[in-house]
Amino acid sequence: MENNNGATELMKDIVRALRDKSPKELLSYAIFNEKEESKYYSRLAENVDRASIRALFLRMSEESIGHHDWLYGLFKKLYPNEEPVKVDAPPVEVAPFYPKFESVEDYVSALEYCMESELFARKTYELLAKVAEDEDTRTFALNLAAMEDEHYWAIRKMYELIISLEEKNIVPTELDPGGYLFTDDLKAKYFLLDLMEGDTVLIVVIREKPEKFLEMFNGRKVDVIWMTKTDVDRSIRPEALPALKNRLCQFFKRASENSKHGTVFIQNLGYIALELGFKSMVDVVFYLKDCALLYNGHLLVTAVRDAFESREWALLTSELREVS
Repeated sequence: MENNNGATELMKDIVRALRDKSPKELLSYAIFNEKEESKYYSRLAENVDRASIRALFLRMSEESIGHHDWLYGLFKKLYPNEEPVKVDAPPVEVAPFYPKFESVEDYVSALEYCMESELFARKTYELLAKVAEDEDTRTFALNLAAMEDEHYWAIRKMYELIISLEEKNIVPTELDPGGYLFTDDLKAKYFLLDLMEGDTVLIVVIREKPEKFLEMFNGRKVDVIWMTKTDVDRSIRPEALPALKNRLCQFFKRASENSKHGTVFIQNLGYIALELGFKSMVDVVFYLKDCALLYNGHLLVTAVRDAFESREWALLTSELREVS
């Protein structure tokens, strides 16, 4: 985008153009902008080879379509016999930027640009909410700001992951055998997508609903085990996890015998520690890490630092390499 002074002036121009508009005009403006944003992210995805970033841009495009449809549905509910109108104001969403993505620097540059653009949109709508002349317009503006904030944080998590991988010299498709720790579920999913671009087969033991977890994997083969106290197919109760460790170790062995890298992903160690106790949880995790080392595989887990005492966290990070 432009430098900070240029961006500030553009923001002021947009706010001046929108501050006296009716809720119908502001809603129309947002509808057209979300449609353009969806096209933008779709075009970005076309230029990306890296699975995780392509998935991110496609997700942004799909969510923008969802925002557009929600806004359009709201418009038709409020104004059933009308259609959105073009509003004379500069666009608040992303401007054209279609790099070739030949290096890590290209990805970083694009993600920085997209974050800046989403942040700009959020700040613009927040400023508009402050100066709007009626309560309905303020409400619309704050809802739009919240949508842009969701996009900003989704992109920022990918950005933080890419930077961390570069700093730690970690390449997903060339990952050394062993155990790895993530402090954010979304970052772990992005990493798994890139890992699966290599000779990797995957079993996941998850806490979230399987259909939700698999959304990002777009039909890739993933063996899912849902850890839940609800009795459903392909699920285990938390207390059954220790009995599962031998089966998972055999999975590592079979993958290795087939010249594949077996990967086991376990979500939310804090929940498991709460249900089993910390000692029983780490017995399972460290056993599986050693199986991964033995059979040239990978154990990936997610855990939130605040769920553990400092000495417990120190033990986890002494055995598992913290990625991001």
